Amino acid sequence: MIVLGLNFGLHDPSAAVLDSGRLVALIEHERISRTRHARHEVPRESVALCLERAGLTARDIDAIAIGWDHALLGGEPLTAERFQLTSVLPKEFNDLASLPPVQYVRHHTAHAASAFWSSGFEGAAILVVDGQGEDESISLWSGDRNELRLIKSYGAAVSPGHFYRAATQYAGLEVHGAHAEGKLMGLASYGKATEPMPLQIRAGVPWLDAELRPADGPNLRRELRPALRSWWAREAYPYRQGSGEEPMAYANFAASVQATLESIIVALAEDIRAETGSEDLAIAGGVAQNCAANGVLAAGSGFRDLFVHPVSHDSGVSLGAAQHVTASSGATTRFSRMTHAGWGTSYSNGACRAAIHTAGLEFEPLDEATLVRRVAAAIADGRIVGWFHGRAEIGPRALGARSLLADPRRRENLLKLNAIKQREVWRPLAPSVLEERFAKFFTSPVASPFMNIASNVRPDVRSLIPAVVHVDGTARPQAVRFVDLPRYWRLIHSFEELTGIPIVINTSFNLAGEPIVHTPDHAVRAFLESDIDVLVLEDNVVTK
Repeated sequence: MIVLGLNFGLHDPSAAVLDSGRLVALIEHERISRTRHARHEVPRESVALCLERAGLTARDIDAIAIGWDHALLGGEPLTAERFQLTSVLPKEFNDLASLPPVQYVRHHTAHAASAFWSSGFEGAAILVVDGQGEDESISLWSGDRNELRLIKSYGAAVSPGHFYRAATQYAGLEVHGAHAEGKLMGLASYGKATEPMPLQIRAGVPWLDAELRPADGPNLRRELRPALRSWWAREAYPYRQGSGEEPMAYANFAASVQATLESIIVALAEDIRAETGSEDLAIAGGVAQNCAANGVLAAGSGFRDLFVHPVSHDSGVSLGAAQHVTASSGATTRFSRMTHAGWGTSYSNGACRAAIHTAGLEFEPLDEATLVRRVAAAIADGRIVGWFHGRAEIGPRALGARSLLADPRRRENLLKLNAIKQREVWRPLAPSVLEERFAKFFTSPVASPFMNIASNVRPDVRSLIPAVVHVDGTARPQAVRFVDLPRYWRLIHSFEELTGIPIVINTSFNLAGEPIVHTPDHAVRAFLESDIDVLVLEDNVVTK
C-alpha cells in the first residue's frame, strides 16, 4: 500500500510517501520556497519531489492522508481555497479519473502516530504536546502493534505551546512573527526561576489562571497569547513586554517559563506512565522540540527509553497521517525505528559542479578518504566548513547532511558561527559526537541521533570542548552512528585522530532568516555571502 501524506493549511506544509509503512521520502516545503515555516503555502513541489524520489507517479498512490481534520478548523481566518486538495497536488493528479481515497486524520492522532510508528517500540506510552490541534493541546496515548488508544486530552486553553510562544513574544525575542522559542530556551540558562507563572500543574493536571481562560475553540489562538502577555506585564519582571533591546533583563523570566514547562511535561509523563505501565515513551508535537525539557525527561522520568521524533512539529504530521492510514488499513506494514533523518533530497556531483561553475568558483574533486582527512584538518586549523552531503535531513536540526562544522576546542568558534548566522551571541551551538564516545562526554541515558535531547556535559571534559558547553553545563548532542552516516562518522573520526576529540560543532547550514539550504545553488550562495571558509559539495571542495 502506497500512501501520500500531506500537511497544509496553516504552517510547516510538507509531503511524505510511505510504501507498506516504510518511509520513502519526506520533504518540508520551506526548504523549497525558502520561507521559514512556509505559512499558508501548499506543498505541491514537495509532493512532486517525493514522487520523483520514490520513482512513482500519481497513478501509484493508493490513498492520501492529511494531518488535520480541516472540517473542524472553522472560524480561522483561512480561505476555502487554502484547503482545496486540488491546489496542493501536482497537475498529473488532474489526469486521474478520480483521486485516490482521501482521509483527514485528526492532528494529534497524526502526531501520536508519527511518534509511535517511528519509535520501533512494540508498545509504548505516547505524549503529544503542541500549541493547538483542532481543539486540543495535550493528548496522552497508549500504543501497541495493533492500534493507538487515546487515554485523555486537554483543550487549548491550557496549551503549553501557546504559553511558551507568548512568553517568547513577551521577552521581545520574536521578530516579524518568526518562531523563536529556541531563543527563550537558550536564554533560560542565564536566569533563575523566580517569576510567577499563570500556567501550572495542580493536582496533577494543567491549570491556567481563571481570569485568562478564553473559551476553547478556533479563535483561542488569537485570544490566549495577548492575555498571557498582559498578565506577565502586570505580574512578572521587568513588567513590560520586551522589544529585544535588553534580552538579559528577561533571563529570570525565561528560566521561570522553562521551569514551568518542564514541570508540566514531567507531570504528564508521570501520568501516562501510571496509566499505561509502559517502560518506553514516544513524544511528538511542537513542544517536543524543547531539548532542555526532553533532557529532564530522559534523565528522570523513570522510562527505560525515550524516542523524540526528529520532525515533532507540524511538518511531521504528513508522515504521521500516512502511518495512521497505513496501520488502520490492515495492509502488510514494515514500521521500524527511525535512526537517521536523511529522508529529503540529494544531488549528484554533476549538479554540485554545475552550481560551482555557475558561481565562477574553482573546486577540487577528492575521493572520500582524502576528502574527510582534508576537511578534518581544515576544521582542526580553525576553519568554518559548509558540509553538503547525501539526502537532506528532515526536521529543524542539521544532522550531518546540510551542516556548518567547526572545532569545539575553540570558544571563539561560537562567536564566529553566531556572527555568520546573525544569531544572538548568548545562544549555544551543538556537538556531533561519535556514538562510541558518547558516554565519555555526556551523562544522558539516551544517546539521541537527532540532537533533540539535552544532556549535562561531564565536568572533567568541559574544558576540552568549550564551544559547545552552555552556561548551565549542558549541550544538545547528536550521537553519530557509522551505519547511518558513514561519511560524517569518518569525518569526525578523522578529526579525533588529529586532535583526540571525537566531536565537531554542528549547526544548521543557513543564513539569517532562511531555512536550511536545500540545493547546491543555495549552499554556494550562502558560502559566498558569509565568512564560511570551506565548502564541501559531495566530493567537491571549494576554498576561499
